[in-house]
Amino acid sequence: MSGGRYGPRKTPERRCMPVEAWPAEDRARWDLSHTPTSILEDVGGEMAHLAPISRTKTAKGWGRFLTFLSIAEPSALLIPAQARVTPSRVKAYVRGLEALGNNTATILCRLQEIRDALRVFAPDDDFAFINRIASHVRARHKPAREKRVTIFGDEIADLAYDLMDTASNTDPLDAAIQYRDGLILLLLVHLPLRRKNFTDLSIGESLVFREGQWFVQLTPQQTKTHAWFEAQVDPRLVPWLETYLAVHRPLLLECRGRWYRPTHGEIWVSTHGSPMTQMALYDRVTERTCIAFGEPISPHRFRDILASTIASHAPEHIHAATPLLGHASLRTTEKHYRIARAQEGQRRYVATLESIRRRAHG
Repeated sequence: MSGGRYGPRKTPERRCMPVEAWPAEDRARWDLSHTPTSILEDVGGEMAHLAPISRTKTAKGWGRFLTFLSIAEPSALLIPAQARVTPSRVKAYVRGLEALGNNTATILCRLQEIRDALRVFAPDDDFAFINRIASHVRARHKPAREKRVTIFGDEIADLAYDLMDTASNTDPLDAAIQYRDGLILLLLVHLPLRRKNFTDLSIGESLVFREGQWFVQLTPQQTKTHAWFEAQVDPRLVPWLETYLAVHRPLLLECRGRWYRPTHGEIWVSTHGSPMTQMALYDRVTERTCIAFGEPISPHRFRDILASTIASHAPEHIHAATPLLGHASLRTTEKHYRIARAQEGQRRYVATLESIRRRAHG
């Protein structure tokens, strides 16, 4: 939730107040919740068992609520956290989110994040009214924008190969950047990992070479479903990968910019010689795809593209996408199968209509 529409340049009402800007009592209680404690302690340790990404999500959600209060009712920040969360304020918060165009799923996530934060700030209090408000939100369902897949994996792969093939036509630094971007697209098509896992790929850790082959491997601590993940890098991609590692990545490592951070085994290197951030990788992917296809394709949409490509071109193998995408169940994958089958049915229907018209009109 940083950068882009969620970052420092977004409108004030959309920002998530950072922890360092929270009221002092909130900050102290939040810090204590990250410290492991024994069951004999009355407070503390509520967030210690959670993954860092889950803690960050809760902090962002609480910060988003504080941002709303700082604009709508600044005096509310002067009272204890548990006293701030009242039915009237939460309802006003929901109305504010709706006014900004947030869909039902987003609003329900914001309410859940408040509940999660209250386990820290008021673990013994009952805030059942938040569930009732969530039920009303659900009843007035406002669907999110449909994620229609109009571009398939083979088209993006063609773009990736073209970027890498033509990289040598530019100066060395531009060639390194273009080749890197092409390889990012190519690997995303073949292994559409979640953005954090893909950005954090590191030689010798999550990208390993053994027995003459390259593998991507993630530990349960790194995956959303807390399961081991391992996949072989397709041998046809290995020459492209090894060319990047041997030629272009070293050149990027020599760069220095204003925002320098030492790079160790990280694969993706920025023009500052630093490891690419999640947002930097997001920007490069969306920029390249927008130029090529007229619409930006985010890294996460590559996961939809994989499932939709299989469903449209090889539906008998749709269940193979489930472990590759790290889905906990088949239901998430099967929705792409249903969408693709519906699209195929519609195409066949149109073809039948045209056939009937041709016969009727000679």
